[in-house]
Formats: sequence, C-alpha cells, structure tokens
Amino acid sequence: METHAQDFHKAPGKGWTHYLFEFLMLFLAVFCGFLAENIREHNVENERAEVLARNLYDELLSDSVTIQQTISVREKKESECAYFIAYVKDSSLTNLNDHFYLSFSWAFIQTVGILFEPNDGILNELRNSGELRYFKNPELQAAVGEIGVDIANIRTRNEKEYNMVEINLRPFTLKYYDFEWYKTLTGDGKISFYDAMMQNLEVPVNGKIPNLDQFNRKEAENLVSYYLLMLRSTRIQQYTKYANISHLLMDILRKEYNLK
Repeated sequence: METHAQDFHKAPGKGWTHYLFEFLMLFLAVFCGFLAENIREHNVENERAEVLARNLYDELLSDSVTIQQTISVREKKESECAYFIAYVKDSSLTNLNDHFYLSFSWAFIQTVGILFEPNDGILNELRNSGELRYFKNPELQAAVGEIGVDIANIRTRNEKEYNMVEINLRPFTLKYYDFEWYKTLTGDGKISFYDAMMQNLEVPVNGKIPNLDQFNRKEAENLVSYYLLMLRSTRIQQYTKYANISHLLMDILRKEYNLK
C-alpha cells in the first residue's frame, strides 16, 4: 500500500497593509458618523435660530408700534404741562379759561398711554436658555445685549415716574382738582377719561379750583416743571434710545434671516 506524505502549509500572516486598511476604514466610519452628527446639530441650530429670530422680530415689531404711540401721547402731555406752567404763573385763577382744566388734567391725571411696557418674553428665553449662542452674528448678539439693558432702564424710569405721580401729584390733585368738571367731561362715566382727553371734548363749564385760598402758584409751577423734566428725560434718554436700538436690531434680523 502506497503511502503519500502529507504537506502541512502554514497559513500566510496578515501584512501591515491589511491592518492599516482596517484602521483607515474604522477611522473613516467614525469620522463620517461624527461629521453627520455635526451637520445634523448644525441644521437643528440653524432651524432653531430662524424660529427665534422670527419670534424676536415679531415681538420687536409689535413694541415698535406701541412705543411710537406712547411717545406721541407723551409729547401731547408735555405740551399740556408746559401750558399749565405758563398759565399758573400769572393768569387768573378765579376766571379760568376754557383750556386750563384740559391742561390741568393732562398734567396731573392723564397717565394712561404714557408708560411704555416693553415685551421681553423672547429676549428672556434667549438669555435664560442659552439659545442666544444660536445667533452667530456678533453684531446681532451685541444688539440683543444692548436692548436688554435699555429695557431694564425703561422699567426703572417708569417706576420713578409712577412714584412721582403717587407721592407728589396725587395729593395736589385731591386738594385742588375740580372733579365735577371731570364728571362733565366723561359724561358721568359714559366715556373713558383717556378717550375724552384724546378727542379734546369740549366741556360747557370751565371749572374752578377748590381750596383756592391755599393754592400756591409757585408750588404748582415747580411741581409740574419737575414732572415735565422727568417726562422729557424719559422720552429722550430711555424711550427714543430703545426705539433706535429696536429699529437697528430688526434691521439686522431682516438681513441675517431674510425676514419681511
């Protein structure tokens, strides 16, 4: 019986090129996954930024209309304060003209529509959630920060004006204001005081000053002069400044996110 010798062959080893190839394939797979995740996150951030930009723009647009209306009412109030100051200096306090009580009312009572209360819901969301980082434009980030400061200043100023009215103007009003004239102007409550004032409704009587023997011209003049100073300062330094930065911010948002 013929016996054949068996040849045992050693399996060939894997060369370094094979391992390099496997490493490169693994690296490429990890890198592609990382790249895909970054692209996905980038797209998500861009989409979120566009939503926030639109919401912020709408909020600013609404406020831009409101603040212009407020400034207009304030300018009317300032004009009437100036009239009251000029009148009490040397005009008759016993035979009041037909405009005195309109100016008296504007100066001391009419506070509706003169305080601007900014909406900052989206701004707060941007700051508190950290989503401000989605806005990559440095100019946009700076404008958002600046308008936040302006809003804080407006609220501080509004509080000062409110305190001025309650602490200083209200006691004077209760002592020297003719509420019968007020009743006639509003038709005994049939029309709001604000609407009556804005429409310049005529009142058949000129009114009178209660406690006239205690009425001090200089006190009244100084009281309204200081209040007028506050009104003008708030309008120019806070409200107009806010309106300007708001306009700038909306312009940046329009250009950055193609908003209309």
